[in-house]
Amino acid sequence: MRTPSCRTTAARILAPVLALGVLSSCAAQPGPPPIVEESETTETTTTTAQPAARTKAAAGVEPLRNGLNPHLVADENSTVRDLAELTLPSAFSDGELNSDLLESAEVLEEDEDSEEGEEATSAMTVRYVIAPAAQWSDGSPITGADFVYLWRGMTTTPGTVDPAGYRAIEDVRVSGTGGKTVDVVFSESTEAWPELFNYLLPSHLLDSRADDFATALAETIPASAGRYMVDKVDRGAGVIALKRNDRFWAPYPASIDLLTLNFVRSTDLTADRLRSGQLAFVDHVPGETSWDAYSLIPNAQLRLVEGPRELGVTMSVNSPVLGTKEVRREFASLIDVPLIARIAASRSRDLAAADPTLPLGHEPDALRAAAAESGPIRIAADPRDDQAMPAARAVADLLVRAGVEAETVAADATDTAQRLREGTVDAVVGWSLDGGAAVWASKIQCPDEDTDFVSGNLSGLCLPSTRAMSDNILSGRIPASEVRGAVTDTLRREAVWVPVLSERRIMALGQGITGPAPALDDWDHGVASAAQWKAAEPAAEDDDSDDSDDSRKDDRSDDEQREPEPEHEQ
Repeated sequence: MRTPSCRTTAARILAPVLALGVLSSCAAQPGPPPIVEESETTETTTTTAQPAARTKAAAGVEPLRNGLNPHLVADENSTVRDLAELTLPSAFSDGELNSDLLESAEVLEEDEDSEEGEEATSAMTVRYVIAPAAQWSDGSPITGADFVYLWRGMTTTPGTVDPAGYRAIEDVRVSGTGGKTVDVVFSESTEAWPELFNYLLPSHLLDSRADDFATALAETIPASAGRYMVDKVDRGAGVIALKRNDRFWAPYPASIDLLTLNFVRSTDLTADRLRSGQLAFVDHVPGETSWDAYSLIPNAQLRLVEGPRELGVTMSVNSPVLGTKEVRREFASLIDVPLIARIAASRSRDLAAADPTLPLGHEPDALRAAAAESGPIRIAADPRDDQAMPAARAVADLLVRAGVEAETVAADATDTAQRLREGTVDAVVGWSLDGGAAVWASKIQCPDEDTDFVSGNLSGLCLPSTRAMSDNILSGRIPASEVRGAVTDTLRREAVWVPVLSERRIMALGQGITGPAPALDDWDHGVASAAQWKAAEPAAEDDDSDDSDDSRKDDRSDDEQREPEPEHEQ
């Protein structure tokens, strides 16, 4: 016989008192009420605890060009790199295993790599074991799916930064409890494997096939697995608001609760904010007077740093105009490197211009003839890049002055990569990233048979010698100390790359924070070290308004009062 539930029993009782009695019999029985002894009434004062003030800091940084994906040439700059360091997890950091993310990462022996009774067919397998506690800021675990997403995105998306190492991967296999074991199967021996799987992206919030890789981080970083998380990106106000990631599982969480990154747009306004303490730190490409202005600020520490990027002109071997080495050499000889560097940077001070090109010694007749036959030389650049686009226009002007028809084309790096391959763009002015062996191998790696574009190798140069060199770089047969020189010599010999300007930035430490070391010269990183910063003094008062709103108000008030003529900071 079925026993009536408490809800059914109660419903059948009509008398309110009985109903209450039945309901109380179905509920958990509390203990007897405490005995309260009679006493004289006394007045008491209740003190409400006030919440602790949130610690805050603000830094001045380079404006965003496009999105926030550190793996895309179109997005990549110092601010995007710093954000990636603060919010996205990497397998290795500065050559060392990231023990926050991984329990281990090691190359498997052949017998471990194969199933029982089967022979190993891959050249190398690396097994990553993800820490059980590793998670994204929305509570989702970090799993092998995040490794798969990055691998697919890097090998199927035009305009990625350094795809060579990922293209050597044959398969990524996920296993273990919660997908925390990842076997990365390489089709060839790859000594540079520790350079891979940096800045993993939250695949559970993105397309599983990575078809959205080029746009996934166009507006924000939707989830973090670092010590900070992106709260708001306000491009109009020039502000990126970060909050401490309270779901970060590893030791040494960030000390500062709220970190605001303000886009630097003029030296005088930035100097005012450093002087007043509105900005505690700045890291940006200097203007002509940045060093002079910041050096006058009491107690400010200054430092010039060399960035990992180099601006230059890439010539396409697939171009109907620049298809021969002779024509490309004539093109290169017409590029006045010191002049283009000054125009691109809008300054002559603190400039790291490349070496001038060698004079041709004769008229560029072959270049003129090729351009006359095939039409004008089309030089692409990202219109949002305040250095690349002015440089591209200046190069086109130099060609026209020499009697060669030329024009500029506005296109971002992803679009340019495809158009270079198609031959509808002849050259591109953009940034080349320095880095480890995998980065340099990418600059000369030939495309796969099933790939109609080359990421990293924008020139499309593919010779038996360059194919072998790329393989030898990845395998380690070319020592790491010789890689940069070997690739640079090849690009110069084949006349597909003319360097113009190396990235140089200015850092200034004001008041309001203490960093990794007392002296700015001893810092290993700038904004990327913000997780180690501490507020010099607690905030005087705390409210619920976020820093992005405060910064917008500051921008408006400063602009309304001063309305300075914008200084080109590049």
